[in-house]
Amino acid sequence: MNRNVLLRNLASVAVVATVGALRIGCAIEKCPHEGHDQTFTVQGNTCGPNGTVRVRSEKDSCDVSGEGAQRLGFPEFGRIEANAGPLPDGRWSLHEANLTLHLAPDGGVVPPDAGPSTTITGNRHCEATRTAGTLRLECIDRRSDLSGDEVGRCAATLTAN
Repeated sequence: MNRNVLLRNLASVAVVATVGALRIGCAIEKCPHEGHDQTFTVQGNTCGPNGTVRVRSEKDSCDVSGEGAQRLGFPEFGRIEANAGPLPDGRWSLHEANLTLHLAPDGGVVPPDAGPSTTITGNRHCEATRTAGTLRLECIDRRSDLSGDEVGRCAATLTAN
């Protein structure tokens, strides 16, 4: 192989690698905000029992964690939107993949102790949105297979403490 051809190929690989690294660097989401730490009273919960959940996000982080979320039927980790305001304003979400869902004979999601059911692997995605002064956490359960079919919904009202 000619030395010039080899050098040209190496230069091409270097350019492609540099462009790829720049694209990845530009794709990193930035979430400028003060740190958030808010406890909510959860009522009207159709995902699980009522109770409290503490939602936190470190300063300038897009990640959110929900302490006590799992015992209420919500995912424990999620994301906050870039430039989101305080947590009681919404614009954050919780998500869990590879969740075992229990389906009743009619196909809807039921609690594990609800009697005869079929188990599938799915995911639960919950969005916190404020509408007409009320903060709601609305969740959608979907199959993890390629269909991604929706198999259930649940929701709760959150009140900041």
